[in-house]
Amino acid sequence: MNRKRTRRFIANLIISLIMFTFTVNPKSSSAGGHPDKPGISLDSIIIHQIWISGNAITNKRIILRELSFKENDTLSLVQFSNMLTTSKQNIFNTRLFNFVTIDTSFTVNARSLDVHISLVERWYIWPIPYFEISDRNFNVWWETRDFKRLTYGIDFTFFNARGKNETLSILTHFGFNQKFGFTYKIPYINKVQTLGMGAGGTVELNHELPVFTQNNKPVYLRSDSTYLKKLIHAFAELNFRPDFFTIHTFRLAFVQYNFDPSVSSIPGFVISEQNLQQFFNFSYLYKNDHRDVQYYPLTGYCLDFEVNHAVPYKIAHNSFFRTNLRKYWQVYNRWYFASGFTGKISFEKTQPYYLQRGLGYDRDFVRGYEYYVVDGQHFSLLKNDLKFALMPQRVGKLGFIPSTKFNTIPLALYVNAFIDLGYVYQYPESSPASNETGNTLENSFLIGYGLGLDFATYYDIVIRVEGAMNRMGQPGVYLHFVAPI
Repeated sequence: MNRKRTRRFIANLIISLIMFTFTVNPKSSSAGGHPDKPGISLDSIIIHQIWISGNAITNKRIILRELSFKENDTLSLVQFSNMLTTSKQNIFNTRLFNFVTIDTSFTVNARSLDVHISLVERWYIWPIPYFEISDRNFNVWWETRDFKRLTYGIDFTFFNARGKNETLSILTHFGFNQKFGFTYKIPYINKVQTLGMGAGGTVELNHELPVFTQNNKPVYLRSDSTYLKKLIHAFAELNFRPDFFTIHTFRLAFVQYNFDPSVSSIPGFVISEQNLQQFFNFSYLYKNDHRDVQYYPLTGYCLDFEVNHAVPYKIAHNSFFRTNLRKYWQVYNRWYFASGFTGKISFEKTQPYYLQRGLGYDRDFVRGYEYYVVDGQHFSLLKNDLKFALMPQRVGKLGFIPSTKFNTIPLALYVNAFIDLGYVYQYPESSPASNETGNTLENSFLIGYGLGLDFATYYDIVIRVEGAMNRMGQPGVYLHFVAPI
């Protein structure tokens, strides 16, 4: 052990001994003050200096924004210990770094503390080949394995642009469905780093569209010679982050759909019988996030809700309230439990099919029903996971790769048991009778349960394999690429 490591070890040992002393003998923490610094109790320390290393690109202000403490703060030892944990999580959750290490060195006589933050930055420039199936998820596409339904291209993303955690994305998608556009997001535009903004625009061209639901599955209309949908979408947003955990997002978007007459003439697909559908979309999103690691959390909680309203009302009929509440516990040692509730209430009984979303889209589905969609104006979804860390997170080293951005890999493996519950309400007057369409899952109780294996590693990569059974007694094995809850 070299001298630097020896000094660091001794400093950390002194802090641990002091914290232990005042924990087992709380009376001593309030007995008098520092002999040379009146008003400072014996269980307090002063933050002297904060050192940051490893941020070759990232601006120091972006890192300091995530700290619960600052230089010259006077803190109790217990308070400082909690702040260290929170600060480390905050820095990691910026998703700018693969590893975050915080060390301290303590000067006993002065009761001052130096904090050293050591970072390993991610790779920020990603010209990634884009590959997408034209179905709702991989499992649905695998049923047909139709390669004509593939979309390909390049997504060029520049994370941490200018070292200020700004993100520029340029999309170029070709093939079956085409998409071109960009987004640019700036997390902070004011000196105190509470206000941010973003803007972007996309153009989408589709040869195939789902036009109605039958037997609980989307029915597609396809034309190889004509674009059935042309979509222009542009948005601007303002973000307000008053503290570490809360963010308010206000967004205004202009949306224009141009449908082929063969699509807009299908009953229920649109509200007004017009091929051109233009409207503005106003939304407000509130998020309060206390998860330890956002891309695969094990402890903490997250609450968000969204209010959305479209104008003019007579065309869009797409006003709704939506909320998510997720909670994560460490039950015992390597055992963890998570539960998440998602609910949506629409303000209209009749919605155009192309905007209506119940269960079966994106991350809103009951496991075991991946092959189905359940249409409706309102839904509730409850997901529950009990997991065991088969391989708690460990760090592997790839010696043949010279870059620290790629050669140090965190690995974790979890086995889990789950049960999901869901319900979608569809107004009878807004949909054909279920015995005519075969959509038997709407207005009925859904349940899915099973076992899964989750693999999590760096750059927010999650791979899940799950075996599930649904209420209809249908077993299945499914593959997913995001955290279950």
